[in-house]
Amino acid sequence: MDTRDRRGSTSLSVRKRTPNRRIHAKLLLVLIKMQRTTLQRVLGLTVLPAALIASLAVPAIAAAPVIEIGGAGGLPAPSCTGTPANDRGAPKGLGRCSVLTMTTVYPIRDSGTNNPTTVPVNSTLVALTMRVGKLKDSKTCTKYSYHWVRSKIRGVTKRRWTKYCATYDVFAEKAYFDKTFGKGSKVRLVVLRPEKKKSGSVILKKVVALGPMISLERYFGRKITLALRQTIPVMKGDVVGLSVPTYAPILPLASSGTTDAWRASRPPAGFKPKDPTTGLVITKDPANPSLRADPCSTRFGVIFAQSSLLTTGKIADFRCSYPGVPTFEFTLVASS
Repeated sequence: MDTRDRRGSTSLSVRKRTPNRRIHAKLLLVLIKMQRTTLQRVLGLTVLPAALIASLAVPAIAAAPVIEIGGAGGLPAPSCTGTPANDRGAPKGLGRCSVLTMTTVYPIRDSGTNNPTTVPVNSTLVALTMRVGKLKDSKTCTKYSYHWVRSKIRGVTKRRWTKYCATYDVFAEKAYFDKTFGKGSKVRLVVLRPEKKKSGSVILKKVVALGPMISLERYFGRKITLALRQTIPVMKGDVVGLSVPTYAPILPLASSGTTDAWRASRPPAGFKPKDPTTGLVITKDPANPSLRADPCSTRFGVIFAQSSLLTTGKIADFRCSYPGVPTFEFTLVASS
């Protein structure tokens, strides 16, 4: 699958919808924020309750030039559900949980639309919508047993059978991600601007703006819309994505043969592929020695290498692409 950017023939994902309640609600958030009206405040974000989204209609802003980018095919359900039967790998489960780890991402194809989060006109970024999966730790008894115990009830000593758990099934899913990729599921909105290609690089982009850090744990299992308390001006051609300094369950399972794809700021500078069994640095693919070990392949340890972009001015190579599409989209208000 060819996932290279085609800037000369790019089809931008611009959904200029007829004004509806959803757009009204998002834009109303920004207006309310400007008037310093208190809603729920979370790390520099204003969170709109789902009930309010469903009930608000604001004719006064019906003519506002609102544009949504991303989510061309709708936001699919993330793959992680927090249940051992779905998320745990073989041999006990299906292993259907995929997360983004320690990188910066943006989609390049969604339901036939190329570069869906590329900004079509100079505008202001006002809101972010995400569908967040669930990660959970659990402890379930798989085998019970009984033993005799003595107990004194009202001065009379009796012996009775007591049921207790002899074997537990411990599913430490969230604990694993916290230990492996850093404590807490977090994302940060990022605006990228294309840079001129240099020798040895494929797709260079520069960080020109960042949003606040967002902790996702309180949103596990939910679809949320977050309005920025401090909006971000963006230019035509900018690309909006998310930086994931730790991990984020915002990735559905890619269906077989899908043309959807996303890019990541991988591999980081100095990264070398490693054998998944021995951990030793390799240059050839162990499964096929005639092929070079691809540093973008998740089999060779790149998912454990920090490549997320968290400072403005940073330039990264987005040569690595993967099937599927992350579950986020953005709302813009076009500049007058």
